[in-house]
Amino acid sequence: MKKQSRSQRSRLQDFREFNQWLRKRVRSQLAGEEYVFTREDFGKISGSVGMTNHLISRFGGSRWYQKTLESWFFGRPEQNLVQTRLIPLNAQVKDRPSAVMPYRMIDDVIEKASFRLIMHECICRKGTGCTDYPIDFGCLFLGEGARTLLKGDVGRGATIEEAKAHIRKAGEMKLVPLAAYVKLEQWVMGISKENHSRLLEICLCCPCCCLGLRNLKHISPEGRRQVFLNIGFVAKAFPTCQGCFDCVSACPAGAIKTKGDKVWVKEDECVGCGLCQNACPHQAIRLVQIKPARGGILDYFDGLHLDVS
Repeated sequence: MKKQSRSQRSRLQDFREFNQWLRKRVRSQLAGEEYVFTREDFGKISGSVGMTNHLISRFGGSRWYQKTLESWFFGRPEQNLVQTRLIPLNAQVKDRPSAVMPYRMIDDVIEKASFRLIMHECICRKGTGCTDYPIDFGCLFLGEGARTLLKGDVGRGATIEEAKAHIRKAGEMKLVPLAAYVKLEQWVMGISKENHSRLLEICLCCPCCCLGLRNLKHISPEGRRQVFLNIGFVAKAFPTCQGCFDCVSACPAGAIKTKGDKVWVKEDECVGCGLCQNACPHQAIRLVQIKPARGGILDYFDGLHLDVS
């Protein structure tokens, strides 16, 4: 019998513990009980991230995956199961006084939010065992729905100034903010139905661990366009390209192509995350705004009518 690797055994153990937790969560739901999402629960959920990454990397390109799991999760816009919007903090808008800068967009929604909560840990980095970025640098949750999470001590309340400083620190670490609405997560965390539209999650994602960024190449273009949308910025390659191709390996969507000793960007596949710009040592690929801003971040969530005030 082939001996299992330590990582395989670890993933299986995480999967068993997640299944145990899931059964407990379903029982509480059927009993109509209020569910308090605790730090112990957070650990069980984070343990499932490594298994999920493994399964997507193995089966993500298969027709079975795209026709079943992906079509159910990403391919039904009328269900509004998940919507995410990437906000590139490194985008620079020049000579356009009316443009809305990414930092300003995040600041606006932070200021309008009735409540702000910073998670103690990042669920993806914890589940993957990240060694490149700090695990204890968590996501930002905004709105009344976030107040629920204080009960289980999975995060701390934050002032407007603390929340803004948290976003600036994410920018310094070159993390990618991803504004998200994920219906499954709201159920997992015990957020009441009346508060489902009163919650915005701003994940601060690293490309090595984030379930979204890490697996973009395994999601079909249709699924990607449905869920992982940019806010009007795409990468553009310039003639100053030196042919180092660092941006090619940095792009999580596989949208940067090579032609001879230069690169070019397939814009309809670009998610506008800005990781290519961070990687380029010659400033030869940059984010450019190609669509006018809709206004605030919440205006980019189609059909959800989110309100965090």
